[in-house]
Amino acid sequence: MKRVFCSLFFILILTLASVSIGLYYHPAGKGSNIAPGKTALLRPSTLKCVQKVNLRNWLGESWINYTIKRLHLAQQPDGGFTEIVDTITPTLISTYYFVKALNAVNQTPVNVNQTLVWLHREEAALINSSNLSNDYAYAGQDKFSNLYYLVTTLNILNSTPLNSDEIIDFVLSTRKKNGAFEYDGVDVTDKAVEMLHALGYNMSGLHDTRDYLSEEFKNTTPPRVWDEFETMKFLLRFNTLTKALGLLQVDYTSTDVYKEDATFIKANISKRVDSLLKSNPPLFMVEPLAESLHMTHTMTPSTSEEIYDYVISLKLPDGGFNLFGKDYGEFQGTYYAVKTIVLTGHKPDEDTIGFIENWESPLGGFAFPFQGHGGPILTYMGVYVAEKIGMPLNRTAIAKYLSSALYNRWPYSSDNPGPLYSVYMTYRALNITLSPVEKDYLRNETARLTELYLHNRTDSLLMDTGWVVLLRLDQATGVRIGENTKKRLIQKILSERNPDGTFGPPSNNTVVILYRTENAVLLLHALGYNYTNETTAKFILSMEHDGGWGGPDLYNTYEAVGTLAYMGHCPKDVQSLMSFIHSLKYKYGGFLFYKGDKSHGGLQETYFAVRTLDLLGAVG
Repeated sequence: MKRVFCSLFFILILTLASVSIGLYYHPAGKGSNIAPGKTALLRPSTLKCVQKVNLRNWLGESWINYTIKRLHLAQQPDGGFTEIVDTITPTLISTYYFVKALNAVNQTPVNVNQTLVWLHREEAALINSSNLSNDYAYAGQDKFSNLYYLVTTLNILNSTPLNSDEIIDFVLSTRKKNGAFEYDGVDVTDKAVEMLHALGYNMSGLHDTRDYLSEEFKNTTPPRVWDEFETMKFLLRFNTLTKALGLLQVDYTSTDVYKEDATFIKANISKRVDSLLKSNPPLFMVEPLAESLHMTHTMTPSTSEEIYDYVISLKLPDGGFNLFGKDYGEFQGTYYAVKTIVLTGHKPDEDTIGFIENWESPLGGFAFPFQGHGGPILTYMGVYVAEKIGMPLNRTAIAKYLSSALYNRWPYSSDNPGPLYSVYMTYRALNITLSPVEKDYLRNETARLTELYLHNRTDSLLMDTGWVVLLRLDQATGVRIGENTKKRLIQKILSERNPDGTFGPPSNNTVVILYRTENAVLLLHALGYNYTNETTAKFILSMEHDGGWGGPDLYNTYEAVGTLAYMGHCPKDVQSLMSFIHSLKYKYGGFLFYKGDKSHGGLQETYFAVRTLDLLGAVG
């Protein structure tokens, strides 16, 4: 995740003084009904600063489609949403496995040329960053593994690295005296042989490696006593070694060892497939089972169906497969499933191929499918953006997420009112009525947080955005602050106003001054005080530059426009503002945070952009 909500500058947390307060509830029937859609929250009126635009036309059909796709991918198995940046950034390991899966069905990436461009760019990054001489972790993988994924993927796509000689030298540098290849204490001989073969290296001189692998093959024997797990391990090793020996042009099929192993496979494994599958083996062990039966010509129609049915039973709702038993598809499980399905003489279902294609990145390669947990703030933002751009929502899944997130607002602290407010607002946006138990919990939790803030956080009024959303929750749930306490808070905020309309102590940081001033205005309105001071409005208006506020960036711009909306003012240069927002449109969906941002567009930024357009009256 790139940024958290409100991440433009440090917010100092002060030791807060206690304040005597008085809380009470509205009596039932007088403001206590908090079913979404029936409570008028204190929100700014939509301004009429510009004529309405059709987002599909203004942002482009391609942008809309990319954003919808990325939002779909960002919805997690728990029903909530996470960041959309994670749905587009490719990695070598995910690209390797997805390309192999497509290759198993004689397909390539849809945009194979872009994938090749990206792979060569990754090659340059690997070569230039590490010079292939130091230990260098890249995208969570070690140097050898990343080079393996790179070289073999290029080979599948009928291409070669631009730095083949340097990579060959690196691979050969890991060879030991006994002919084995070892990297970071791990035997990587089979991968080294595959890489050298893909790089066109003449392996006729690797006599010691042939001898080493032949000895390893000789020592790889079937279990003497039938055991499902040990048998699967044997098959995995058997397939790995025969592939490497074949690349080294060793005639292993004429050896007594191979004949004994093949006899065991024919006499035992081919007749006990059902027993092996009943042990629920992981997919990476099922593929060698199918491979060995295929290699020894002992795959019968019945065993083929048994293996196929087992694999298909592991298919997930998104069409993919998971190597670790999770409830979402990922690249390794999907590859092993596809390869096994093909070995049984079948074809993968269209939704499985569709799953793979969904993760192809327009940047080249394939993004890394991940299982995360939805976040309450991002979920609200996702629902808001989805509805504005016309994306259908899985309301059942989101409702299930909300029923849990109401009580557990992970990854946020339970003392942060922002996530609780986001949960409420998502219920409201979807017009889902809370159950009586949920209403009581929401009201009681709001009351608890209000007590906490009033007792401990009044010194941070101008810097803590939690105050604003908490006061809005108070109004929504029927929690009431005593009038005397409310007056004291209003007086405290107004006492912080400066002659130039700003709020808070002097600072050289204009972004901090702007933030405190905006927060003061929002707080006053949340407290029921209709603050329309022209000096303050002029200050906020004067801070617009290059079409926005802050950097300029989308967060500060969104906050400024929202504050002006409460005060009934349009920005001075609306057309520049519209142009600024449009300039941050990322061509592959979402919005950038500021000009020059390299993050490939994010959900938070997209929410800020669309919400700002909404406040201006540009969208319905």
